[in-house]
Amino acid sequence: MTTVLSSASQLLRQRGVLVAFLILFSLAGCNTAKTHSREGLERVSKKDYIGAITEYDQAIAKKPDDGNLYRLRGIAKYESSDYTGATADFTKAISLLPQDAESYKFRGDIKQNQKQYKAAIQDYNQAIAFQPNYAKAYNNRGLNKARLRDSKGAIADFTQAIALQQDYSVAYLNRANLRMRQKQYPMALADYDQAIALDPQMDEAYYNRGVLKYTQRKRKDACADWQRSYELGNPQAGTALQRFCK
Repeated sequence: MTTVLSSASQLLRQRGVLVAFLILFSLAGCNTAKTHSREGLERVSKKDYIGAITEYDQAIAKKPDDGNLYRLRGIAKYESSDYTGATADFTKAISLLPQDAESYKFRGDIKQNQKQYKAAIQDYNQAIAFQPNYAKAYNNRGLNKARLRDSKGAIADFTQAIALQQDYSVAYLNRANLRMRQKQYPMALADYDQAIALDPQMDEAYYNRGVLKYTQRKRKDACADWQRSYELGNPQAGTALQRFCK
């Protein structure tokens, strides 16, 4: 009798272990996509974009209708310069999440890099429509408008980007560059000053402010800006120093 009870008890314990294993395996299967997604984000934070793409591939295999996963994989492909693959992923994300502002913005960035400025603006329009406080979308749309010689529209977009994100040094730089091109020198100078105040390591702002000051015949101040730009690694500034500051 003791032997029978012992055998029964042992069988129950074995079944208990088996049931517990099956439960854990089932739970692990349910969480696989989330786990791979988290691992993908971790790899992106370490700039291991190829590893991140592999993780997102596995997550998408488990959840092929999750638009967020396609966007995340698209960003990793974008960062690894696979623009064709990134565009496909952002387009897929938009098909699954029609109001996905971030996917529209990134797809617009790719079109901008490919000099498809009008198409890029259309994507930025969508990003802004679905996320009206998207400062980067305004800034990038402004860049494309400037390239299409819509200076008024570009200034408006840079200004809105700054209104939404007051420490947006790049938007100040972009507005300054356009204002200098329009010979609005005092306003351009104020924008360069603000860009540098927000980001003292911005070599392009020092270089362009130097150009503006040289245009205003402030040679000493221009050379000081070019010197700082050169110290920050801008080779153009070195050329300017050699040519104009000897």
